[in-house]
Amino acid sequence: MAGLIMNTRSTAATMREQVKGEVAEFKQQSGFTPSLVIVSIGEDTATYDYIRVVTRNATQVGIRAYAHILPLDISPAELEEHLAGLNKDERVQAISLQTPLPPQLKLTEVARWLDPSKDVEGLHPLNVGYLTEGLPLLAPPPAVGAMKLLSLYNINPAGRTAVIVGRNAIIGKPLAALLMAANATVTLCHRQTPHLNHFSRQADILVVGAQQPGLIKAEMVKPGAVVIDFGINYVNQTVRKVVGDVEFESVHQVAGAITPMPGGTGPLTVIALMQNTLKAALLQAR
Repeated sequence: MAGLIMNTRSTAATMREQVKGEVAEFKQQSGFTPSLVIVSIGEDTATYDYIRVVTRNATQVGIRAYAHILPLDISPAELEEHLAGLNKDERVQAISLQTPLPPQLKLTEVARWLDPSKDVEGLHPLNVGYLTEGLPLLAPPPAVGAMKLLSLYNINPAGRTAVIVGRNAIIGKPLAALLMAANATVTLCHRQTPHLNHFSRQADILVVGAQQPGLIKAEMVKPGAVVIDFGINYVNQTVRKVVGDVEFESVHQVAGAITPMPGGTGPLTVIALMQNTLKAALLQAR
């Protein structure tokens, strides 16, 4: 029997209305509109699609959103100067730095250049530290969205085995911390993990964010598992077809519940970004 499809578009629409009300209240009390700047190094189809979705959602909830698309060959000094300007700009309450970064830029260094109170992707070491200690302040939106997804479908991680494929800074590592805080037993896999299927088949909750289309196949999934797919892969640029890291049709027949791509993790990630933007504005209004 095919598993439940966890499509979050309608839920995200309801949550968007809630955020809209909270933003309106903030604007009334503070007298200004929260402003979000999306900083992207280089440009591609995924970048433009993400910026389009974020700016549309921001407009709907009453947040100003702008995109700063910087050259792919930007130097570390130039990026540091650009971020310093945004940090000092009182008109900007939130900075969303897009990853991954090009080779000349190291995230561990770049993240330190962000004002932690404006860092709505949760990349600054201070925000990472709060998250690790179980006191998330501004946590990465994808990880927050995944936890919200589990809550919406009454999936309690406590006592369950969770396996995460991909250890990046916005999904794998922060989600591992959030799941551990929720009393799950967590295994974090990556490209150097041998025999991935050995681990993936143990998962009650399997999260995939490796950006490899079709990486997870039906035989790699424990029957009845919850499968959350963060993969965003463009397999046909002409028709702009997007697929996840999970072979949806076959895994759907095995999983107990599964997110589609698109329409699964994306809507809740964007809502979490809007919530972080408002939270950042509140932090700076104190």
